Amino acid sequence: MRIPRRSLLLAASLAAAPRAAWPQSLSAGAFTHGVASGDPLPDGVVIWTRFTGAEAAWEIAEDDAFAEVVQRGRASAALASDYCIKVDVRGLAPGRRYFYRFLSASGTSPTGVTRTAPEGDAESLRVALFSCANMPYGYFHAYAHAAARDDIDLVLHAGDYIYEVPRGRYPTNAEAVPGRTVDPVRETVALNDYYQRYASYHTDPALLELRRTKPIASVWDDHELVNNAWRDGAIDHNARYEGAYSDRVVAAAKAYFDWMPIRAQGGLRLYRHLDWGNLARIVLLDTRQFGRDEQIDYRRTLMPMLAQGGADAPSVVAEFRRTVLDDPRRTMLGAAQERWLAETLAASKARGQRWQIVTQQVVMGEQIAARDITRFLPPDVSSNTRRWFAAGEQATALGLPWNLDSWDGYPAARQRFLETCAAHANNAIVLGGDSHNCWVNNLALGDRLAAIEFAGGSVSSPGFERPLSNAGPGEREAAMRGANTHLAWCDLTRRGYAALTFTHAGCDAEWIAFDDVSVPQAGAPTRTQLRAAASDAGGPGTWTLL
Repeated sequence: MRIPRRSLLLAASLAAAPRAAWPQSLSAGAFTHGVASGDPLPDGVVIWTRFTGAEAAWEIAEDDAFAEVVQRGRASAALASDYCIKVDVRGLAPGRRYFYRFLSASGTSPTGVTRTAPEGDAESLRVALFSCANMPYGYFHAYAHAAARDDIDLVLHAGDYIYEVPRGRYPTNAEAVPGRTVDPVRETVALNDYYQRYASYHTDPALLELRRTKPIASVWDDHELVNNAWRDGAIDHNARYEGAYSDRVVAAAKAYFDWMPIRAQGGLRLYRHLDWGNLARIVLLDTRQFGRDEQIDYRRTLMPMLAQGGADAPSVVAEFRRTVLDDPRRTMLGAAQERWLAETLAASKARGQRWQIVTQQVVMGEQIAARDITRFLPPDVSSNTRRWFAAGEQATALGLPWNLDSWDGYPAARQRFLETCAAHANNAIVLGGDSHNCWVNNLALGDRLAAIEFAGGSVSSPGFERPLSNAGPGEREAAMRGANTHLAWCDLTRRGYAALTFTHAGCDAEWIAFDDVSVPQAGAPTRTQLRAAASDAGGPGTWTLL
């Protein structure tokens, strides 16, 4: 929310009051889960804390001693928002680093560090990209590493910030890392369940430090709500036992907006954009909840058609593509968000911004399973896992995509997206997550490159290294690159995050990966670097591995 007039008047009176005296008039209470900031603008930023009292004060200064406070005010905490306080502070200077803190009669919060976006000329932007942080699966080494860096301007989180699953399901009790326990024990369904889960996650020191030191812009994926969510339901939501799906969506969204330091757009709307001077427009989309149609299930669509079609499988597959998979009515974003995206990209291009950075949830590049991928399965793998990978091989044999929960399941919508990038963007890059593995793709539209993609791997959630464990170093990656010519590079083995540096000349991407997140010591990460040039016309250049 913007600062109301009453708060501005209070800030003016507080600025005139003796600094040592005015916090004593505030409530007593505790700052329980650190501080955070996000969604930076040239003149403002959202600041956040959680305070178990009635009212706290806040200050922003250009020095960590708060000798020169530039903004000051009061904010209320209430049970209705789980005692989370968010203030959308305006009137700041563009392109500046700021220090902020909250105060109460009981003491002061940790000091946070944030920054505003530049206005006008901007030479560079470095973002850290994260996704898929399942706390019981391991330590957040990626968060800790990025928090310690001084060169990150903005954190982009592509979703699965929390996981809604009950203890013991994913991971199992045997797989869970000792000490990495989440509350509540049950699956999160009601509002208080989601509040407890966010509170559990924010006991992690690496996550707290990342939020304290870097502004964040985030979007949700499915696990902030429930696995494999779409517009009107989810595979893992059982209305008979868990109530109306719409009630669950409202509860999950409220908890998300209360706990995340981002600017609310009204209702359930998440999509928005941020500008970084004349260099970039950061577009944040909702490919999960706002407009997504239900995922296709081969078992309920293609398999009955094949059973009825007899031996003429090619004709059946062609009919399936025409009537089901390639149906132009199927959407990822919904018509309203598609229109908004086109308008937003076109406005960015008209402003002369070099880059359009589209942050969303799922992998956009086509993923064809390697024809012999099941050879990497160990003999003792579960029957469900073996069936899933065998289905991938069968889909490949039929010329069909593998993961229908990604953009592969919405090819007409992906075509429209890439056409929008080609028509309305200068240099478009798509950022994402969801798959737990790292994929770097060149996104072609016919014989033209419409965009490039960096779909970052997970912070801690396991990837293909877990089921495809019967493989030597690099074998999984080589098999998938061989099956997908548009795939510039991939990592199906390690957990980590991406650091992407945007300049007017191009994008330098770095994948920072950790071998083992099950131990508290991170060890030295592996770094992989790629580069793509920016152009004056016709979109970005292809990825080059450095």
